[in-house]
Amino acid sequence: MTRFVVVGAVDRQVTLTVADLRRGWPAREAEVTFDCASSGPRHHVFRGPLLREVILAAGPGFDAARRKDRSRFLLEVTGEDGHGTVLSWAEIDEDFGNAPVLLATELDGRELDACGSQLVVPTDVCGARYISAVRWIRLGSAGRAAHP
Repeated sequence: MTRFVVVGAVDRQVTLTVADLRRGWPAREAEVTFDCASSGPRHHVFRGPLLREVILAAGPGFDAARRKDRSRFLLEVTGEDGHGTVLSWAEIDEDFGNAPVLLATELDGRELDACGSQLVVPTDVCGARYISAVRWIRLGSAGRAAHP
């Protein structure tokens, strides 16, 4: 059974399977077309919970009542093959970008239990932030820039 771990600035590290995602959160559906120059258009239907809801269940290490605190956090998502991407919490936060980013449990009607959850950013034109077989999700605070 394939698992991934939520780590970093969370109250508790959480290890989840695709089955856990299916049982623990309501599934959303996203019909997407990724159109990358290297591979052309690809049409898919994904189902799974919102990334935001899964991370909230782990207890993110920010003050949820303070928008500016939430807006400085980043999510690093890494797949089994080492491919990774970074999203800002503000992209997925309901008060900011509210992007419906999914941790897919199904792809085109096929359950993903054997290969692992997939990160899906339905608002992206190109699927470069589409991460197969998610293994790690790390929440962290953006560093502060040094001022001269």
